[in-house]
Amino acid sequence: MQDNITTLTNLITTERPKLFMLMNRIIKNRDCAEDALQSLFEKIQRVENSAIILNHKAYLHKLASNLAIDYVRKQKRHNALQESIHTLLWVENLEDDTPTVEQQASDKRTLALIENTIETLPEPMKTIFCLNRFQGLSQTEIARVYGTSIPLVNRYLHRALNILANARDNE
Repeated sequence: MQDNITTLTNLITTERPKLFMLMNRIIKNRDCAEDALQSLFEKIQRVENSAIILNHKAYLHKLASNLAIDYVRKQKRHNALQESIHTLLWVENLEDDTPTVEQQASDKRTLALIENTIETLPEPMKTIFCLNRFQGLSQTEIARVYGTSIPLVNRYLHRALNILANARDNE
């Protein structure tokens, strides 16, 4: 009798097209579905052999569905965070377009602080942040350039944004 990891690994190979279609239908993005499918493979490598799995195929499909749903939820949280960061950094005061002298001075200090904080970010966080924010590269494009995963790129961006927000808040 095969162990769970071997059985699931063999099954993911034969079920790959169906699993990809399932994950793509939930995520609605081919590249992200591919990444989620890779995460599924990594996840089954951590399945306990002592676990009792009655139907490996159903288990694999349920695991794929749950991973895809988790990915969509994570993306929604990420998008909400990005939107709030965009609002904090870029949306101007809509009531009065003309900043006061004090506001201009404060904005210059904040900008200098943010620029200095960006310069002190460790590599590759600094480069990934600059590629995303200033060059306009997507997380997927950056992941391809660095040969890494999208979640890792997202972690670097999230950490960089947290560092910048903390620097701004502690000004």
